[in-house]
Amino acid sequence: MYRLPIKDWKRPLAWKQLVPSCSHTGCPIGTSWTGVLHRATGFWLNEREWLCSPRCLEASLEERLNGHFYASPSPEPMRTTMPMGLMLLARGVISDAQLRDALDMKRVSGDRIGSCLQRLGCVSFEDIASVVATQWGCPVFPVESVQPGCSLFVPLSLLERYRMLPVHLVSQGRRLFIAFCDKIDHSALISIEQMLGCETEACVIPEPKLLQELEYRKRDTTGEVTVRRPDTSGETARVIRSYAQQTGSSAIRLCVVDGNVWARFFSRRSHLDLVFEVAST
Repeated sequence: MYRLPIKDWKRPLAWKQLVPSCSHTGCPIGTSWTGVLHRATGFWLNEREWLCSPRCLEASLEERLNGHFYASPSPEPMRTTMPMGLMLLARGVISDAQLRDALDMKRVSGDRIGSCLQRLGCVSFEDIASVVATQWGCPVFPVESVQPGCSLFVPLSLLERYRMLPVHLVSQGRRLFIAFCDKIDHSALISIEQMLGCETEACVIPEPKLLQELEYRKRDTTGEVTVRRPDTSGETARVIRSYAQQTGSSAIRLCVVDGNVWARFFSRRSHLDLVFEVAST
């Protein structure tokens, strides 16, 4: 008598291998067949974690953000290079008397020594940029080579906070040059690499050029929202979840730099940047 072959139901089903399992450890759905129904409404987080529902997304975001909300601020990086005033003196750009005058002004105003020297008419912005580049071991970027539109890669609020500017994209190697005018913030560079999926290279440009480009950038803030960061990670996670649902996003990238939260939402048509800023001290 002909019989149907006995199926081995203990073998893993093929569809389970095609359906991603929720990355949230407390997910009530887990790897059950109902995950198929939730796959269309799930979210990819940082291209590595898949969250099957808005509830799991919010819970995962809260866990991820919790450590950043109560962490101590990152200390200022220590440099062992010669101070700017002495470096300008060694180069013969300024005299002893000019340096003393600038130091007196610095003690009164609290401004940087470079700003004091510039106001006294002792140095140019190009002189200051050259010294900053030497102190941080990076090149001075030629201002005539700044690519229009590069600044749109990063939200304006972050550019202004860290006094930086994307100036040139090498598309073949996916390398983005980020210019600063007084100090290099490596934590900001790492965050940009995580969000854009590219390498970054720090450089320096004179302050007037950076400020000019930031003024141009203010003309186009489409696709970005900046708000004050809530007091708790749970509230921040709820806002991100709400934006993800409202924009119909299927993927989210998230990073935290010095307590500032940057979320980028990807939908079929476009992307939206949401920045939670920590109040400046």
